[in-house]
Amino acid sequence: MGVIGLQAVLDRGAPLIDITITFRDEVDAAVATERINLTIDDFNLHAHPWHQQQQLRAGTATKEALERLFGWRLKRVPLPRYDEETGRWDHFPDSYLWAEVNTPDLARSEVGSFIESIGLSQPGQDDVGQWWE
Repeated sequence: MGVIGLQAVLDRGAPLIDITITFRDEVDAAVATERINLTIDDFNLHAHPWHQQQQLRAGTATKEALERLFGWRLKRVPLPRYDEETGRWDHFPDSYLWAEVNTPDLARSEVGSFIESIGLSQPGQDDVGQWWE
């Protein structure tokens, strides 16, 4: 993640979204990772394969970066829990997770042509479950 973009994210207190990307089989994942990281400064993929799967990368992005790149809109929703006493679902106080408003449009971005799939890794460690909209 670029220093300027990362600092701006941290300054405004925005939670980061943990993502996974699977590159297409014919794509050099190391080259594609570097290219994506240079494309936008509030999006970062780790350079090394995730879980020893050559085409799989984990990373971090802002919700704005995902919307700019892939038109993928996410929103915060309360983290659900089952209340044993009442036998009903409610939510944990002050704890949230990401919910998809729509699915990513990989054709929208030049870097999307490298990608087989993109998904969320929840609960993420980089967003600390705080509210943000």
